[in-house]
Amino acid sequence: FASRVPEIANAPNASARKKMIEQLENEDPALYVTFLADRRKAEGESQFIRLSGRYPLCGRGDVNTYTIFAESMRIVIGARGKVGCIVPSGIASDDTTKYFFQNIMDTKTLFSLYDFENRKGIFPAVDSRMKFCLLTLTGSGDPATIGAEFVFFAHKVEDLKDEERIFTLSAEDIALLNPNTRTCPIFRSKRDAELCKAIYRRVPILIKEGPPEENPWGIKFLRMLDMSNDSKLFRTREQLEDLGLLLDGNVFRHGSETYLPLYEAKMLHQYDHRWATYDGDNTHDVTLAQKCDKEQVSLPRYWVPHQEVMSRIPSGYGSTNQWLMGFRDITNTTNERTAIFSILSLAAVGHNFPLVFMMSKNIPLSFYANANSFALDYIARQKVGGTHLTYFYLKQLPFCSQEVFRVNPTWIKEPLQDWIATRVLELIYVTNDIAAFAREHGYDGPPFSWDEERRFKIRCELDAAFFHLYEIERNDVDYIMETFPIIKRKDEGKNGNFRTKELILEIFDQMQLSIESGKPYISILDPLPGYSSMSIY
Repeated sequence: FASRVPEIANAPNASARKKMIEQLENEDPALYVTFLADRRKAEGESQFIRLSGRYPLCGRGDVNTYTIFAESMRIVIGARGKVGCIVPSGIASDDTTKYFFQNIMDTKTLFSLYDFENRKGIFPAVDSRMKFCLLTLTGSGDPATIGAEFVFFAHKVEDLKDEERIFTLSAEDIALLNPNTRTCPIFRSKRDAELCKAIYRRVPILIKEGPPEENPWGIKFLRMLDMSNDSKLFRTREQLEDLGLLLDGNVFRHGSETYLPLYEAKMLHQYDHRWATYDGDNTHDVTLAQKCDKEQVSLPRYWVPHQEVMSRIPSGYGSTNQWLMGFRDITNTTNERTAIFSILSLAAVGHNFPLVFMMSKNIPLSFYANANSFALDYIARQKVGGTHLTYFYLKQLPFCSQEVFRVNPTWIKEPLQDWIATRVLELIYVTNDIAAFAREHGYDGPPFSWDEERRFKIRCELDAAFFHLYEIERNDVDYIMETFPIIKRKDEGKNGNFRTKELILEIFDQMQLSIESGKPYISILDPLPGYSSMSIY
């Protein structure tokens, strides 16, 4: 439709597009018939690929042509032959190609995979962000017995000669790092590969798929509202005001009618449910002055009926909780942060911010802090192959077990979960609209002040603690922090040095001395987080 009826191609959502297409039957019958023929052809090809039996490994999910050709090449190769091809790097990391990748690893028929970013314009007509790989497969009579050779994030052919970038992974390594999907992690160097393997030997993944499933946190995921398919439920500010509803904060009310704000992922960030706000059809960052205002809330583009939101929340959760936790689906390994979790008051939420529910009454704040730690983010950056932090990536990230947070370590004066919770709550509870969350976690005082310097120190303390909980050595902590170049660049521009890394290492060292001496760690914060009036559990 882009060249024939641009209005249809540019429709605001799927619902509107469907109506416009249906109208063609009367308004332009010839174009409508052409559309039906194209649709039948596409659906017929899809059916053949999925049901013919010709492509048992790649003929599933969202079928992409390159995966079909890759499987065809593997089928026709001779027992002692080899085949090399250039395909998108998703052949090793996407969920839809996991069966193909698992098979070539298990049968030792993957010889090598060299991943490139097109930033140097190797293919001038292709977007510079495009990722492709040189995939080499070998026949069953000449297997890669010690594992396949990998290089990731190469920009030029000469990068393939850099010994620090070349590493080998076996099927057993893949099973350790991605036990659910058996897809390939994306390491930038041999050091990353060895460091991640060591972490995975110590720390369990979030959810191990079964049967039987191992889900110790009792987690349930939910995509609440699809921004296209559910758009018929959305109302604008003008529409609601015309109906006589009044805006209270960011909620519209009138009598028994209530419309909740529809949050999109770009409005939320780590420890900040007011990252951005809408002004008409455009978003802008919430200013520091606004963040210091405890009444300030973010305004959305749309609102959704309260009862519609409640109907989508899992049974047993919505009756007692007035807040939600979720994470940004749209992300990238080259962004400032890759894993971005946020907590917000009860609201409608778009599909690009999947929700995480724990069926216990009180969500462990330790889990939330773990999810936003540099330690976990470093691992996430080795796993995400595209621009989406999907469920299958998240399930396979290593999270500290609940038992770790329940113990009383020698290096602090209180139970670890309490030590973490007081810090997390002070970071989150900075506005009145999140008061229900604070009360549920044992604090009924006023919101905490938004103090940039104090918040920075709290987060550094949390990150230093999680590096210890992951049992990561000091020199590796230093190395991991250097893999966050945007944070380093911002720090150096503002402070002249990589202050985030330096303070985390300073606190890490103090904690290490406490671990070795048995004397409690003394916080750098004054007053202590949460103040003396807080009782968390």
